[in-house]
Amino acid sequence: MEPDPHAEKKRVSFVCRLCASPSVTLFYTDRTREYFQCNHCSLVFVPDRFLLSSADEKALYDLHQNIPGDARYEKFLSRAAEPLAEYFSSMQNSGKPLSQPKGLDFGCGPAPVLANMLSNPPYNYSMDVYDLYYFPETRHCLTRESYYDFIVATEVVEHLQDPMSVLQTLWRCIRPDGGVLVIMTKRVHGTIERFRGWHYIRDPSHITFFHSESFQWIANSLPSSGDTCEARFVGTDVVLLVKRIRAS
Repeated sequence: MEPDPHAEKKRVSFVCRLCASPSVTLFYTDRTREYFQCNHCSLVFVPDRFLLSSADEKALYDLHQNIPGDARYEKFLSRAAEPLAEYFSSMQNSGKPLSQPKGLDFGCGPAPVLANMLSNPPYNYSMDVYDLYYFPETRHCLTRESYYDFIVATEVVEHLQDPMSVLQTLWRCIRPDGGVLVIMTKRVHGTIERFRGWHYIRDPSHITFFHSESFQWIANSLPSSGDTCEARFVGTDVVLLVKRIRAS
């Protein structure tokens, strides 16, 4: 996507929020914020000076009315749950069944609706939850290296100030022999006119906007010498980052 031709050219003294490249371009400016795009990984992000305080950010989250049993919200979350179930079905068909997959709902919010869905039929997964504001007491879940069969992060990564650091932490928690990180976030695509009218940029707590190329960069950058990462895109807002042992 080309930068807004009307955006003022200016020298910047910061780096990409995802890949730390200094090659960033002013992409778009609205009445409240500036948006820069990385020329290396295509991430669009808001500079630090526009970030909310933790108190203001939590105050916005407190307004959310997402509760278990809300059929409309559960249907929305099924866009992440169903590809996850299909992933485990394919694992079973390939001869690698799991008795009860263990998962973490990262950034679950005050009411962990997705964790509740996944721990009940038809999924019946074993679930832990963590949230910076609402479940800080379970932060130990982020130290369980190679423990989880999957981690889900729905409507989370667009809020992250340091997304790569967080993703690296989550990646270490996933088993290398057939684990997956499921991310749900709206992706940047289309024309600048489409970005200008995009509802996603209206939320002041949304500061990090991923392009498909951003996730490809992540898939290339996350793995260690012992594992691999494959990005699988589902629809316009879900990506599965599949972890496997690297062939010797």
